[in-house]
Amino acid sequence: MIFALDVGNTNIVLGVFDKNYNLQNSWRIATDSSKTEDELYVIIRNFFIEKNIKFEDFKGVVISSVVPSMMFSLKLLSQKYFRKEPIIVSADINTGLKVPKPYTSKLGADRIVDIVGAKVSNYLPAIVVDFGTATTFDYVDESMNYLGGVICPGINISSEALYQKAAKLPRVEIDDVKTSLGMDTTSQIQAGLLYGFVGQFENIIKQMKKDIGREDVKVVLTGGLASLLNKYSDEVDVVDSELTLKGIIEIYKLNK
Repeated sequence: MIFALDVGNTNIVLGVFDKNYNLQNSWRIATDSSKTEDELYVIIRNFFIEKNIKFEDFKGVVISSVVPSMMFSLKLLSQKYFRKEPIIVSADINTGLKVPKPYTSKLGADRIVDIVGAKVSNYLPAIVVDFGTATTFDYVDESMNYLGGVICPGINISSEALYQKAAKLPRVEIDDVKTSLGMDTTSQIQAGLLYGFVGQFENIIKQMKKDIGREDVKVVLTGGLASLLNKYSDEVDVVDSELTLKGIIEIYKLNK
C-alpha cells in the first residue's frame, strides 16, 4: 500500500492506496504546524486501527505540502513510523508537467498535483480550479504545457476578513442561500460572499478563455467549496473531489 499526504494551509488530506494504486481510504484533519511527528502518528494510528491497517503494510509514502513549517515533522513521521524515505512533490521531480523557465520552480505542489490529477482523469486541456485557503486557476493544454494561471483569496479568507475588520459583523458559515435579498446581517453576509464569489469565479474563467483563444477547454473544480459553487454557475464542466489525491499517487508512480 501507499500512504499519501496532501498538506494544505487549512486541512491535511490523508489517503491510503492499494497495490494497484486505487484509493481505499481517506481522512481529513486540521493543519497544525505545531504538531510533532509523534502527535501525527497517534492521529493516523487511530484511523488505521479502525480499518485494520498496519504501518508495516506500506511500501511507500508521498507528500504534497504548501506548509514548509510542517515538512520536518512529516519527513520524520515517514522515516520513523513508516520506515520509508518519502517522495516530496515539487517541480524538481518527474511530474510530466512542462513549465517554461524561469517559472519552473515557482509552481506550488498543490497546483502541480491538481494538474497531474486532471491529466490522468483525461480532462485536458483544462482550467483547473482549486477552492482552498486561496483559490487557484491553472490552464494546462493537452500536451501538459503549463500556460499560466490566477491566484485570489478564498471565500473563507474573505469571510474571516469581514469578521476581523468590521467590529459589528459576525463570523458566518459559508452556506447555500435561497435569495440575494437577505433580511438579517448573517443572511446578507452569506449572500454577499456566495454571489460575489460566483461572480469572481465566472469573470476569471471568461477572461482566461478569452486570453487562451479557444473554447474546447474543460473547467475542472476541486476543493471544499467546489460542489456548492457548481450549483450556481454554468461555467463548470467537472467537479472532482479526488483530483488532488489522483495527482499525488500518479507522481508517486512516476518517481517510485
